[in-house]
Amino acid sequence: MNILTIGIVSISSIIPRDAFDFGTNALAQAGYRVKVAPNVVGPAVAPAAERARLLEAFWLDPEIDLLLFSRGGDGAADVVPLLDWDALRARPDLPVMGFSDVTILLGAMLSRGVGHPVSGPMLSYSRRLTPEAREWVHSTLAEAPLPPVRLRVLSGAENGVGASGLPTGGHLTRLHWLWKNGLLPSADGRVVFVECTAKYPPSQVRQCLEDLRDGGALAGASAVVFCDFRHAGADRAELDAFFPDFAASLPCPVYAGFPYGHVPGILAIDFRRPLDISPDGILAFRDAGKPVPGVSR
Repeated sequence: MNILTIGIVSISSIIPRDAFDFGTNALAQAGYRVKVAPNVVGPAVAPAAERARLLEAFWLDPEIDLLLFSRGGDGAADVVPLLDWDALRARPDLPVMGFSDVTILLGAMLSRGVGHPVSGPMLSYSRRLTPEAREWVHSTLAEAPLPPVRLRVLSGAENGVGASGLPTGGHLTRLHWLWKNGLLPSADGRVVFVECTAKYPPSQVRQCLEDLRDGGALAGASAVVFCDFRHAGADRAELDAFFPDFAASLPCPVYAGFPYGHVPGILAIDFRRPLDISPDGILAFRDAGKPVPGVSR
């Protein structure tokens, strides 16, 4: 991806002024030109129709090489149904990066085959990102080599065969919304990454995962990877006990431990970049479309 100009957009909550200033200054210092949609900072969240029209305008701006969301929060579910997808097809390969609430847009993009979704840190994370996460973002956008990541094997890799495929996924409750509304992309042949925040109790996490499994949303998945869940204390213990049992109920390998979610060490995931996972849990994104040596496919 040749990225010179970044368009900052919002379809969810507004970003605090100090986080906006820090993030845009950091991008400018890194050598990017920045264009900012007028609804990004506020003073209040713009109506859904206005957010949709601004997203379309920035998407179709030929000067913009990457759309970067200012932050997540809430609101994407109101905007995505209002988008003119036929118009957006004029730029089918535009990289679009965000996560959390933006999962709804990225999933809809995959379902409709429009744009180049990248699930990764937004402008609001500029101050929080670890140096390793920042370097990972730059390497992802430059389509440069990425280091391997060791995962924990939860289930399904006992036969000595790992997993391969294109990635998909995002915030669990937003994946559930996409499924309920018929917009969740097919998991067939894909590696599904899932993260969630502590805002949603273990009972809701369990229900969402069971709905996705029982509703066929995970059918054909090459693998499922549980990423960061922000729960602590008794909630964390409850989920730690639930995940292995849930993993055993799936017909594909299940792993845990990829640093993706609401954490400073979040690693971006390019939904167009294939990856391989070895039977013992070594995840590696392929370089320039080449398979990773030594990984069972």
